[in-house]
Amino acid sequence: MRRHIIAGIVITVLAIVESSLLPLTLGAALRPNLTLVICAAWAAIRGDEGFVWALGGGLLLDLQSSAPFGMHTAGLMIGNTLAALLDRAPIPIPILRTLNWVLVTTVVYHVTALAVLGLTNRTFDISIGFTTVVLPNLAANLILAIPAYVVLTRLQMRLREQERFLPER
Repeated sequence: MRRHIIAGIVITVLAIVESSLLPLTLGAALRPNLTLVICAAWAAIRGDEGFVWALGGGLLLDLQSSAPFGMHTAGLMIGNTLAALLDRAPIPIPILRTLNWVLVTTVVYHVTALAVLGLTNRTFDISIGFTTVVLPNLAANLILAIPAYVVLTRLQMRLREQERFLPER
C-alpha cells in the first residue's frame, strides 16, 4: 500500500513539473515528457503497474492542460498498450527493451495528440509539429529513460526483496 501512495506522489510531482515548471525553464519547443518516461519505463520493468501509473499520470496531465480532456490519458494508454504488444519480440538487453518501450510510447503519444488536435479543428502545421516538437521530445525522452531505468531497476529489486518476506494471505 505504501508503495502505491509513494508512486502517486511521484507521478503527481512529475506531472506538475512537466506541465508548469518545464515550459518556463526550457521554453515551448523542448518539453520532455517526464510522466511518460517514468510510466513507460515502469511498465517495461514491472508490467501492469506501469499502466496504472500511466492512467493516473494522464489524468493529472489532462486536468492541468487546456487541450481536450482525455488527450494525454489516451496517448499514454494507447502508447503503452502498443508498446506492450510490440514487446513480445525478445530483446535480450533490458535497457534496450525499456528504450524501445519509451520510443514507441512517445511516438504514439504525440501522434495521438496531433490526431486529437486535428479532430477538434485546432490549426497546426504537421511538419513543423514533427520537426520542432516530436523529434526533440523523442530524443529528450530517450536520454531521460536511461537514468529512469537505473533508478526504477533499483526500486524493482528493492520491491522484490520486500515482497519475498510478505506473509501469505
